[in-house]
Amino acid sequence: MSRLRRLSFLLALGFSLLGALGAEFKLITGDVYRGELSVADNEGVVIRLETGEFSPRIDWAKLSDDTLRNLAENPKAKRFAEPLIEPAVELLQKPAPPITIRPVATRVALPETKKGLWVALTSPTGLALLLALFFANLYAAFEVARFKWRPVGLVCALSAALPVMGWVIFLVLPRRAAPEEENATETAVSQTNLTAPTSVTDSTKSGGAAALGLSKSSSAGGSEGLPKVFRRGETTFNRRFFETQFPSFFRVVTTEADRDLVLDIATGKSSVVASRISRISANEAHFKTANGQEIGVSFAEISQVTLRHKDAA
Repeated sequence: MSRLRRLSFLLALGFSLLGALGAEFKLITGDVYRGELSVADNEGVVIRLETGEFSPRIDWAKLSDDTLRNLAENPKAKRFAEPLIEPAVELLQKPAPPITIRPVATRVALPETKKGLWVALTSPTGLALLLALFFANLYAAFEVARFKWRPVGLVCALSAALPVMGWVIFLVLPRRAAPEEENATETAVSQTNLTAPTSVTDSTKSGGAAALGLSKSSSAGGSEGLPKVFRRGETTFNRRFFETQFPSFFRVVTTEADRDLVLDIATGKSSVVASRISRISANEAHFKTANGQEIGVSFAEISQVTLRHKDAA
């Protein structure tokens, strides 16, 4: 009996060794290693093949689920393989516990609010919006009035009474022509003319006027004759004074009757004898002398202006 027991023990041991040597390790790539587990650590496993050689280290992530379950039964690899095994489908489909909805004992009453367009417009936000639209309407009316050359007050008043429609009416109307600015110098020059008597005989026939006097049609000297003197204190020297009293001196080409007349402008330090006014501004005038020189004189420096003939001393 003892020999029979030994023989059965040896046969069982042999079959267990053959089963260990014939264990399969499948990879997710489809490769299969046949042998027994030799090394198991954090970096993977090493398998001793049936040929007696060792496989390269295999990463845990490359092992199939069936192989991981088999390795979980091995004490060497259990702690490394168990975390990688996917849970069973039954555990994933475990029904969630039912949610119990408890009835509300008391509800908070909501405040009653009025709804509508009028309520929204009479609120502080609505009033601010209306005020902004009103000023935007007036600004649009102002711009339309300037663009169409219309009275700003009229367009803005109509737009305030008829928002939007007021300035739209003026926008569709034809644009007025811009008012032309009248040049006082050119107007005075075109309407007046200085004339001097041509001979002593003509002046005698006109009623005994002085031989060097101007006729009644003269716009510079009037009927008193020449020389005509304008002094500070009695006269204000400015641009309008020269444009109204001496319009013919602004001409580029003087007439035959005005060529004998000059302006004697006296200042505090000197005097200028001018045959023509070349330029004039709000503060000064530029006079051109007989020799072609242009001299600028400020109105504040002029003390006396005399209209006379060239040969008069």
